Amino acid sequence: MTITTCLVKFQIHSKMNNKELITELARSLDLPKEKISALLDATAKAMAEELSKGNSVNMQGFGVFESRRKDERVSVNPRTKIRTLIPPKQVVVFKPSNSLKDKVKQSNLHE
Repeated sequence: MTITTCLVKFQIHSKMNNKELITELARSLDLPKEKISALLDATAKAMAEELSKGNSVNMQGFGVFESRRKDERVSVNPRTKIRTLIPPKQVVVFKPSNSLKDKVKQSNLHE
C-alpha cells in the first residue's frame, strides 16, 4: 500500500495528526511505530533542507512541494485604511499530483 493510498483511506473527514499518521503507517506497513516516526522525522528534515535551498521536492504519486518567493506588496487595513508595506518572503507551496486529486475525488463520491 502506498503512502498516498494510506492517507486517502484514513478517515477523510477527520484531521490526522502526527501520532495518528504514524499509527496508520505502522499498521499498514507492518513496521514498528518508532521506525515510522524516525522515517517521518528524517523525511521532514530532508524536505525542509531542500526547500530552504530553493529546490523543489517531488513525491511521485503525491505531489510537489516548492519554495517560492513572494514579492513585496502593499496591504491596506480595511478598518483604518492605513497602507502597510509587506516585505518579500519565501513561502512553501504544494501542488498535488493528478493521482492524489483523483483518489480524493473518488473517496468523496462514495460517501
